[in-house]
Amino acid sequence: MFFALQGDIMKDPEIETFAALQWAYITIWNVIFQLAYPCLGILCDLPTILEIKEHVLIKQLKTYREIIFASIILPVGIFITFVFWPIYLYDRELIFPAFIDKVLSQGSNHVMHTAIFLIIAWEFIFLPKSAPESHKVNLAHIFGCYLSYLIVLFSTHYRIGAWPYPLLKLALGTIFFPMIFIGVGVLIHLIYFAQWPINKLIWKTKEVVKEN
Repeated sequence: MFFALQGDIMKDPEIETFAALQWAYITIWNVIFQLAYPCLGILCDLPTILEIKEHVLIKQLKTYREIIFASIILPVGIFITFVFWPIYLYDRELIFPAFIDKVLSQGSNHVMHTAIFLIIAWEFIFLPKSAPESHKVNLAHIFGCYLSYLIVLFSTHYRIGAWPYPLLKLALGTIFFPMIFIGVGVLIHLIYFAQWPINKLIWKTKEVVKEN
């Protein structure tokens, strides 16, 4: 996509606006998360790969890897997959207008909106995790990320005068506009908490008392 946004195609007003809005797409944020997380995983696995003693820093990184996966990677990735496709299939112009096909193939579309679910499922199933005694740190990561995204989203709209998703333009000025953002926050919150009973079912782990 980044290579496609070069040359004469940038003379297209729709593509020019799309390029200016790209950092306001939550999918682009998720791509960065999905690329950074495996790098963190490789660092955590280096002692095993190199057969060396595990440094205390690696132990801390492993702890943080669990936090990042539970609070960012899983909730955001699952949210994107299960919200994007129903809206796309109903009316793609609400979330992913057809003009984007000029710079983003359907294959790339599936990489960003379908494959992420399979990758998350693989990690969730094969890497054991335990529920934290307190969810405060994880929730701080979730809503810190969401707040950061909202700041970028609204500041981008202020600068450019456009929304990345046409659905927001249609909802602007109605009760549905704030309800969209409230609904997103609630759904991500539910996805986060849903992972623990599923994790327990997979690994038959003993439930840890949670401090909400």
